Amino acid sequence: MIRKLTLALAAPLLLVATSCASEADNGAVEVRTGAAATQALQAAPDAVTEAGTASMEMVMEMAIEGRAIEMRATGAMDAEAQQMTMELDMGAMFRGLAEQTGESLPEGLDEPMRVVADGTTMYVQMPFLSALGAPSGWLSMDLEELGMGADTLGAYDLRGTLETLRGATGEPEVVGTEEVRGVETTHYRVTVDLAQALEEAPESARAALEQMGGAAGLEGAEMVVDIWIDADGLPRRQSMDMGSMFGAMGMGAASATMTIEYFDFGEPVDIEVPAPEEVTPFTDVMGAFGGLGSAVS
Repeated sequence: MIRKLTLALAAPLLLVATSCASEADNGAVEVRTGAAATQALQAAPDAVTEAGTASMEMVMEMAIEGRAIEMRATGAMDAEAQQMTMELDMGAMFRGLAEQTGESLPEGLDEPMRVVADGTTMYVQMPFLSALGAPSGWLSMDLEELGMGADTLGAYDLRGTLETLRGATGEPEVVGTEEVRGVETTHYRVTVDLAQALEEAPESARAALEQMGGAAGLEGAEMVVDIWIDADGLPRRQSMDMGSMFGAMGMGAASATMTIEYFDFGEPVDIEVPAPEEVTPFTDVMGAFGGLGSAVS
């Protein structure tokens, strides 16, 4: 069960790791309707192409096979340096699964996980990794060697989740104007066609969706997206009902909501990349991961 859930989480987490912009003034927002609103939402990914730095907070709440699961993350991104850092707290999720299934968790599995990306190299640190042959708990993964491509992280323009808006169908609903962390925004709600979003997305943003079987695997899958856009066209909050996405991945009846807030655009960020002597290549411990997956699936 834990192995299956981990695979289900891989796609949305990759979208988060590849998702924003430059600081907006607190000006009045323009409320668009009809075709103008659709164009504004579909342009949101392009509006952040000239991204600088940003920070984010994410909460994912799920109910899969009757199990309530919550995961939280915080992170910061530097597009120019092509770097990203994120801390994921999945402890409550793993502890809940262990209690409900009677499984025992490997030591440290319920402690926070850290992710650092530098160029096309991704570093992952989890305390339990020390038992799998990574003494410091840090693993490194070369995304090109893993066949994920040099642009998998979207050149760190941080717009991955926003790419779903390219599949916007129908007329967006204007929910109203709201402040997000003190910034005036327009709150829109729209249904997106995930297969269309995949077809319209640039190559750099496709990796996570393609893990679900490409357009064929997503045929008919829709997702309701709420997006809060500020006066400069930059996203300040995004909330996605991901139940259909999980269904397309073969997870059965599942509810899932991911909410991300973006802030501190243009502010300096300090991203520390692990030193080479602290890191174990993922290819050195792949066999141990296979054994772990068999033990907890």
